[in-house]
Formats: sequence, C-alpha cells, structure tokens
Amino acid sequence: MAKIICIANQKGGVGKTTTTVNLAASLGAAERKTLIVDMDPQGNAGSGVGVDKGKLKDTVYDVLINGADPACIVARTGLPHLDILPSNSELAGAELELVSLTGRELKLKEAMAGLVSSYDISLSTVRHPWAFSPLTP
Repeated sequence: MAKIICIANQKGGVGKTTTTVNLAASLGAAERKTLIVDMDPQGNAGSGVGVDKGKLKDTVYDVLINGADPACIVARTGLPHLDILPSNSELAGAELELVSLTGRELKLKEAMAGLVSSYDISLSTVRHPWAFSPLTP
C-alpha cells in the first residue's frame, strides 16, 4: 500500500508545487515508484516533470467529473519511477460542478484506490487546505 503525502497550504507562492516535484524526483531517483497527483488547476507540477499541459487529452478533472480511469490518464515522466496524474485549468471548474454532490470529499479517494496501490508513494499538491475545497478529503 502506498504512503500518501499531501502538500497543502492556503497561501499561494509558498512552494507547494516545488516541494512536491522535488520530493517526488528524489524518491524516484531512490527507485521508489512515485505518483504525483496534481490537484492545482495551474498544472505546474506536470510542467515541472516535463509534461506539456497544453497537449493533455484527459486530466484529473476527467477522473473527478467524467469518471475516467486514472490509470489511463497517468503520464510517464522523463524520470524513472516517477509518474503524474496531471491537471490543467479545467480543474478550477470541478469545485463548482461537485458542490452539490453528496460524498464529493471522497470522490478522489475512491477513484484513486486501485491506482495508488501500485505505487510506493503518492504525492498530491493542492492549492489550499481540504477544509476549503470539495476536491480533497
């Protein structure tokens, strides 16, 4: 079972994405199978590991809103042992789309259950603490 680590802070510009990308790259270099789950609509974690967010067909938004299989959306990075479930600006709309959904705070956890178990460590970056967002438990 993967160890899950969430890097969160309410304030912007404090290094959440930088911390996530650098920690994930270090864990990958140590041959720990690592997954980044980018929960920030800016999608900069993907850019940080070489994923062009402009060319993404599906993202974590599609997992949350459209029920897409996250295993089919995971992008390989140029770094061994490091993958990412990328995001882009579409994710900003997910909060509004999920606001009336019962159990919305568990949607990500439930969708990721099968995928996360195939990694040693899963790192998530969010733009603000879970208490303020229906996207993260």
